Amino acid sequence: MMNIFKRALLFLFLTLPSVILAQTPRTDSLLNAIKQQHDDSLKVSQYLDLGLEFLGSDANQAIESFDQAILLASKIEFKTGLANAYNAKGRAYAQQGDFQEAILNFQEALKYFRETDNKTGEANILSNLGSIYYMLGNNTKALELHFESLQISEKLDNKLRIGTSFNNIGTVYLKDRRTINDALSFFKKSLAVFQAIEEQQGMATASMNIGEVYFLESKYDSAIYFHQFALELCDGTIDATFPLTQLGEINGVLGNFQKAFDFHRRGLEISERLDAKFELTQGLIGLAKTQRSQKDFQGAIVTLERAKLLAIDIDAKDELMAVYLNLAEIQALVGEYKAAYENVINARSVREEISKTSTAQMIQQLQFEFELNKKVAEIELLQKDTELKNAAVFNQRIIIFASLGGLLMFVLISISLFRNNLSKQKANRLLQLQKEEIHAQRENAESAYEQLKSAQAQLIQSEKMASLGELTAGIAHEIKNPLNFVNNFSEISEELVKEIAEERAKDPEYRDDLIIADNLRIIQENLTKINLHGKRADAIVKGMLEHSRTHTGEKVPTNLNVLADEYLRLACHAFVSGRHSKGKSATLGKAGTSPASTAIGIKTDFDPNLPIIDAVPQDIGRVLLNIINNALYACTAPAAVGNSHSKLEIQQDPLVVVSTQHLGDMVQISVSDNGSGIPEAIRGKIFQPFFTTKPTGSGTGLGLSLSYDIVKAHGGELKVESKEGEGTTFTIALPNKLIK
Repeated sequence: MMNIFKRALLFLFLTLPSVILAQTPRTDSLLNAIKQQHDDSLKVSQYLDLGLEFLGSDANQAIESFDQAILLASKIEFKTGLANAYNAKGRAYAQQGDFQEAILNFQEALKYFRETDNKTGEANILSNLGSIYYMLGNNTKALELHFESLQISEKLDNKLRIGTSFNNIGTVYLKDRRTINDALSFFKKSLAVFQAIEEQQGMATASMNIGEVYFLESKYDSAIYFHQFALELCDGTIDATFPLTQLGEINGVLGNFQKAFDFHRRGLEISERLDAKFELTQGLIGLAKTQRSQKDFQGAIVTLERAKLLAIDIDAKDELMAVYLNLAEIQALVGEYKAAYENVINARSVREEISKTSTAQMIQQLQFEFELNKKVAEIELLQKDTELKNAAVFNQRIIIFASLGGLLMFVLISISLFRNNLSKQKANRLLQLQKEEIHAQRENAESAYEQLKSAQAQLIQSEKMASLGELTAGIAHEIKNPLNFVNNFSEISEELVKEIAEERAKDPEYRDDLIIADNLRIIQENLTKINLHGKRADAIVKGMLEHSRTHTGEKVPTNLNVLADEYLRLACHAFVSGRHSKGKSATLGKAGTSPASTAIGIKTDFDPNLPIIDAVPQDIGRVLLNIINNALYACTAPAAVGNSHSKLEIQQDPLVVVSTQHLGDMVQISVSDNGSGIPEAIRGKIFQPFFTTKPTGSGTGLGLSLSYDIVKAHGGELKVESKEGEGTTFTIALPNKLIK
């Protein structure tokens, strides 16, 4: 996806109060005007104009001017000036990439806009904050702020802000391919609003976004239509580089190479003329893709090398990684395997810079180096042993030939023995040096092993903390529901009490005793419900305290049905909370319904005759939490690496089933999902420490390993059955024993 980040923020800070949007004079004239101005409120506006004049070239100088405006506006208690100054200062910090300071200043601006009842300013700030949270990756918060801005704008009937909000909401939805249809819907709404008010820049941006969606879905005719429409509105400007590049790529895919290269040429000319290095880098990448489609591999390599230098110069890591990957693919096609390999390594290096090498990667590297050093030492020992054996054979032959020569060969034998002695001394010295070198290598290997154990311990602690976080998220979600009921019924009861007081204050002739009686009855019902949900919250808190207690690891009588049900709920709530915090959609429903494409069906089948067994509840709960989390992930993620079904869509009706069964001397808990399954090639590795198929940063590879150890410690067995494309079942079998 190219350039979408920039176009998503095209309308950031677009609507400002008229005092800021006015045409500003040159900097020197503004400075002179400030010195001659005696009206403090007008001087505040002039400081703002001066800051905006600096904003395009010197953000620090702009911030100084805004600070002067804030200082003066605070002195005269000019709230409108304070709102505008904090807003402008937030823009400056956002331009510098200091999002924390930007948020703080926007929040100050929001406070003053609300105090002055400036709804237009309030909607603008909410939109600004939504765009900042989008840049920070908090899509849930971004959507919340953009929808709040939209609601205010619709009440004001502010078409410009409405169109901007539609565009920004669509941009957030476009970040997740599963909500791409929602994104397209909002982009089209944005375009319709901007067309109604003839806002050309807004029309161009919305059209580009629509064209981008159709490009991603390979609907090239529609993509061409909207990109050409956008190009007619912004041709010659920096914004034109995006539709030109995409039109070039589309025509390259369709085989219309003359048109493709014409679009690429125009886009590159604009980028070079305006010295827009970022757009130039993306344009070169697009040109290289078209050259590759034409099988002009050498031309594509030259273009990508130029893009690489630009990406390094402007520190555009995503683009640099794209350059390396495209270079590797093209070099592999032309047989330059060494160069292709080097560029794959370069791309991997850039990706590691972006994701900040994880602890698991560090451990894998230490383990690799340890094994490598060990193998090198073994090979060297074998080589030296062979050399010594060859030397011994050679010496034996010399002795035999010398003995057969008799006395006549005495001189030759003496010389031979002398040389043999020298050779042995040399071999002994060489052997001693080799022993010292092997000893040093062994010490290095032992040191690497100690580092490996230390990092492993840290990662195990991280895994424990992750499990604790999942438990906490589930409990928090559980307790939120009864508290919401308590709050809602309390508020309603408070309003009813006020109504009763008002009714009783009336003259008896006009008083309606029926209303009073009705309200008292409802209050009584509400108090009953408040009591019920209060007890429910109390039970949840007690359960949470029970989980937080330090345990000795001793086995106690345990009802596995209750334990499985409790950890299923906690895992589900934690999973839903985690998905929403990452801007993803997920809901849970009963099996057998027809949920949305992102809903997960949950089904339980507990054996009512399941006996009580001795177990460590916290440990078995941790095993259940790991396995249920994996099942939920398998239902909502694309197929794992190495799966032959890796190009299939996510299950339309995801389902997780948790069941228990009494098998005589054993009890069994099963967790099944209908995800993509575990490929047979990696099925034997899933219980190994640090093995994971999840993306980097999403899993440690310790969950199943630790679960396996916990079940074994209970005298039980953890087994897995999986079929690619159909699903997976994990089975925990525990001995049916009670300590007497």
